[in-house]
Amino acid sequence: MKRVIKFLLLIVLLSSTAAAQKDLTRTQPWHAPTTAELGTPEEQKWRADDPTHYLVMTGDFDGDGKPDEARLMVRGDGKAIALFVKLAARDTALKLDEFAEINMLPSIGIKRVTSATYPTACARGFDCAEDEPRYIHVTHDAIDYFHHDAADHYYYWNDTRHAFAQVGITG
Repeated sequence: MKRVIKFLLLIVLLSSTAAAQKDLTRTQPWHAPTTAELGTPEEQKWRADDPTHYLVMTGDFDGDGKPDEARLMVRGDGKAIALFVKLAARDTALKLDEFAEINMLPSIGIKRVTSATYPTACARGFDCAEDEPRYIHVTHDAIDYFHHDAADHYYYWNDTRHAFAQVGITG
């Protein structure tokens, strides 16, 4: 009898999980980049260095000791890409940034940044406002959103604001 009850509970759980995923798909018009959206095989050779092809990464971004996930996604209409983060402590994904430069997708990726102090684009001599930081101290894993062989932006958890911040690292 206990096995029958466990089996029925499992069926109810699975059906509610499937319904929740279906609702999420309907309300979140984003999808993982397709092979066609990523460009030609020649354009994608650089992605071979990473098992997730620089499209998905994990790390402890908020310092709670639990694995979080960052992911590049394409908007349903195919006209934008976005950087999403799913923190282990939250039920929903956060959209950190959205970019209309969908044609740049073949050269865009994300990778983990470890905790350290990093000079920003301002410290490297790029034109910046006076209040922009010259250095950032990353205390947890962070996300490097990059254009292959070009510019980098870091997205990192700001412990004071309990939110993500971002800064240009290279121009």
